[in-house]
Amino acid sequence: MAVPTLSRREVTAGLGAIVLAFSLHPRSAAPQQPAPLPGSLQRNRMLDAWLRINADGSATVFTGKVELGQGALTALAQIAAEELDLPVSRVAMISGDTARTPDEGHTSGSFTIEHSGTALRLAGAEVRGILLELARQRLGVPVDALVASEGIISAPDGRKVGYGALAAVVDLHREASAKVAPKPARKHGIVGKSAPRLDIPRKVTGGVAYVQDLRLPGMLHGRVVRPPRYGARLDDLGKNASPENVVAVVRDGSFLGVIAEREE
Repeated sequence: MAVPTLSRREVTAGLGAIVLAFSLHPRSAAPQQPAPLPGSLQRNRMLDAWLRINADGSATVFTGKVELGQGALTALAQIAAEELDLPVSRVAMISGDTARTPDEGHTSGSFTIEHSGTALRLAGAEVRGILLELARQRLGVPVDALVASEGIISAPDGRKVGYGALAAVVDLHREASAKVAPKPARKHGIVGKSAPRLDIPRKVTGGVAYVQDLRLPGMLHGRVVRPPRYGARLDDLGKNASPENVVAVVRDGSFLGVIAEREE
């Protein structure tokens, strides 16, 4: 069988029309994507979502991670204090407050340090750099000549300015760049050292250490009465179905629940 051969002109003539489309600026139509940031900074990119410098020279640190008994908040406070050149005692931790803290998803395993710790380390280093720049402007001394320690920035000639004095003019409502290098490990004076756990005092004194320790006005407690085995059927509740402090007993077939004023 003979195979017909067609020229390019004959092929295009058979199509009837050819539509050509092109763009002089192929990248201009697509929105510019922000550069990726490490850790939880990627989803929470503003510096003031993580840190606040207070008028008394202390710092407030915000984290979406919560304390589950692993000492995470103590470690995060150490990381932030290290980069800010503040004592841990002058760092207040705000944790897991959906109205104020960054959204970091769930808390599990070692991801707290990997994600939130990375974000706080880089944010803290950047905030320290901002404070040093403000001190340079106020003291007229190059940043390289300034020394920050325990919330005080000192010049070689003895002049000083505290974080509290800079709190009124520091603007942290800006996107983190993650370009300010954090301290190298050899210069750490807080991270890697033993520190009192922030969660221990509340645990040993009966304070609010976990979510189940919260006590809200008018709060009630609910519990399910479990059957002794699978397939058990609830016949009756007995004579003492509503002891003291019980607000309601809820029954649905063999399901039994109790609502009371007190948890125990």
